[in-house]
Amino acid sequence: MADNTARINEDVSAFNAKYDRVKFETPDIKRAYIADAEEIIERYPPQSVEERQALAKFYSHLGCMITVFGQDLENGIRYYRKSIELDPESYDLQWEYYTTLEEIVEDENYSTPELIQDAIDCLTFCINYCDTPELREKHYIHYRYTDLGRVYMAAGDYRKAKECFERSMQILPNDNARNLLAQVNRKIGNPITRFFGKIFSVFRKNK
Repeated sequence: MADNTARINEDVSAFNAKYDRVKFETPDIKRAYIADAEEIIERYPPQSVEERQALAKFYSHLGCMITVFGQDLENGIRYYRKSIELDPESYDLQWEYYTTLEEIVEDENYSTPELIQDAIDCLTFCINYCDTPELREKHYIHYRYTDLGRVYMAAGDYRKAKECFERSMQILPNDNARNLLAQVNRKIGNPITRFFGKIFSVFRKNK
């Protein structure tokens, strides 16, 4: 069976050229964008590893565009998750998904337990991927622990957040982790915060 990776890349390049700087000013534009994207996706059921990787990058791009510019969280997240499903060992795809989730999971209007878990999974993957002497500094692993701590803070899990901030400080002392560690220690030490943290934790699980 012929490998379609080159054709996929050609079609994706043509798609990106067609929608260069698209702003989704109307619902019709977004519908046309998604319809054209789905046409490419349906045209190439992935067979080889290379095809899966090419389509995974396309899915990730769609996830970013539709979530950030199309303001469509449901469809955008669906594309991101499909991207990870197609190429689960890609650092870049995991990181790209997290960078879109970063502010969403800290916003109570949009955050859900599922999105928080996605953010935790992405960051955990990135940390494990970079846990070698060659990659730690290149990918700023201490910052990734700080990012993970922030996600746990958003979820109300202050003890896990503390562990992450402490780990970040162990790898490389930095003001960001130090300040967040002080914040989370105050929350852990405050009985009122602990009480409401338990309530919110139950609420998030049932949300």
